[in-house]
Amino acid sequence: MSSQRRIVIIGGGIVGFGVAANLLKMGERDLVLLEREKLPGQHSTGKSAGGFRAQFSTQINIELMMQSIEILTHFSEEFGADAEVRQYGYLFMATTRQQMEALRQNVELQRKYGLEVEFLEGSERILEICPQINTEDIVGGTFCPTDGYFDPYEFMQGYANFAEERGLKTVYEAEVTGFEIKDGTVLAVQTKAGDFPVDIVVLAAGAWSGEVGKLAGVDIPVVPVRRQLFDTEPFDGISQQVPLMADLSNGFYIKSESGGFLLGCANKDEPPGFNTSVDLEYKFKVVEMALHRFPVLADATVREGWAGLYSVSPDHHAIVGVVPPLANFFVISGFSGHGAMQSPGATRCLAELIVEGSSRSVDISPLSITRFRPGPSPLMETTVI
Repeated sequence: MSSQRRIVIIGGGIVGFGVAANLLKMGERDLVLLEREKLPGQHSTGKSAGGFRAQFSTQINIELMMQSIEILTHFSEEFGADAEVRQYGYLFMATTRQQMEALRQNVELQRKYGLEVEFLEGSERILEICPQINTEDIVGGTFCPTDGYFDPYEFMQGYANFAEERGLKTVYEAEVTGFEIKDGTVLAVQTKAGDFPVDIVVLAAGAWSGEVGKLAGVDIPVVPVRRQLFDTEPFDGISQQVPLMADLSNGFYIKSESGGFLLGCANKDEPPGFNTSVDLEYKFKVVEMALHRFPVLADATVREGWAGLYSVSPDHHAIVGVVPPLANFFVISGFSGHGAMQSPGATRCLAELIVEGSSRSVDISPLSITRFRPGPSPLMETTVI
């Protein structure tokens, strides 16, 4: 199927380029991507931890991630690029019976949709997976071997190369300043690089989606929240082939990275905002958590780290679909820290919705922005780290 529509995508990260690649694959031909920076993937994509998992607590997130993992593991065949996918798994570790009950309910739902996940009572299996874990306070956990790591920047670059080879026009330093709108239809996107007439607009601006939405007179309930990561110098005290391991007692997680390890933990007290500075006091808190769970890391050198932004929605689910009352304005944002991992499935589904009128790979209607109107969303993702 081919059309003569002009589609403008706002946002040059993994999500924006993913939408472009999938639209072109489905027959669209006139695409423009607008990016405010001088280079692609300078914000969340380039600063992502690079994990992927299907161990979620809602049907839509489980199904979307199972579709995403299918695309990830066949990405080189489909798009001709190596995203360095390593299926080392995800290990969640619980320290209370309440956490174990939540994991048990998650596993029941995950298995219902075909996910192969282990429910672990006690610490024996956990120590088999990683002998360096301090399990003195661990009562169990879950492990899924098909979860793992990938390189989000290389993945984005694969999408970008595929799309640009097929005609995508990418315009950098094109920060959006407004929209020309008439009778509920966007006619043009106004930017610092000029105006771009449109038939369809796709907003894929991550943490900036709420701000850009205001320029179009619509409320996109997405806020930016800082998340910090700290890496170590190369360290051989733990295998590089361990899963991403998450401690549910405090949200600390660790994964191998370039011969060393990446340490992270969401600060639950972090206020919304565009702050991307590194908080050294918080670094010490993360290191303290790391040393409790992995005492062997006392011999590792932790670097200064970096900070990026999550695009956080009220229910920790992505917002994907058309944005009423605008008939031709679509959004794909609010992934709440899961944008890189969910981008393969979500961008394909949005492309199907735009081209075919519905998403056949996964039913993404639960992710419509209308779920917030009126009242709170019926969804809530609880497995967030």
